[in-house]
Amino acid sequence: MRGQSGARSWEAPLAVAGGTLALVARAPSPFAVAVTATVGTVGGLVALSSSERGAEANLSWVAAVALGGFPFLVASQTIMSNPLPRAASAASAAAVVAAVAEEAFFRRLVYGWLLKWGTALAVIGSAALFAAVHVPVYGLGVLPLDFAAGLIFSWQRRATGSWTASAATHVFANLLASI
Repeated sequence: MRGQSGARSWEAPLAVAGGTLALVARAPSPFAVAVTATVGTVGGLVALSSSERGAEANLSWVAAVALGGFPFLVASQTIMSNPLPRAASAASAAAVVAAVAEEAFFRRLVYGWLLKWGTALAVIGSAALFAAVHVPVYGLGVLPLDFAAGLIFSWQRRATGSWTASAATHVFANLLASI
């Protein structure tokens, strides 16, 4: 059965389930970047219905990135123990790949798929799933922080109608965390 956009009805849920399992199963290693990039690629390629963009976009992309990036900048200067730059190029590249891939998966695919059940479920559901897949790698202690970050990224997705603003902010946040 095909929806409005011609997508098979099973593609998005299968991609969400498979991508989530792959992200949960990844172990911290260079291989994890490849797993994340693959999941993000699938998230970017799976066709969604015309409701993916949503009608609620009402904030400019630049404003959403600026507003979304501000909490990460404040946190990097106040919470992190060493906010001075010391990033290695490989770590920075991995941070960029992971951020873009995760946003393609969580804010493009997962959010877009959940949107057919309402904006609240799309925002909260994609943020909760984002936080949950980070627990196996970073532990339960990061759950509240990752959920809050997921809410910021989901708000940006809702406010702009695109996953790219959250991807830019996620890149910024990951680079701040890696330096």
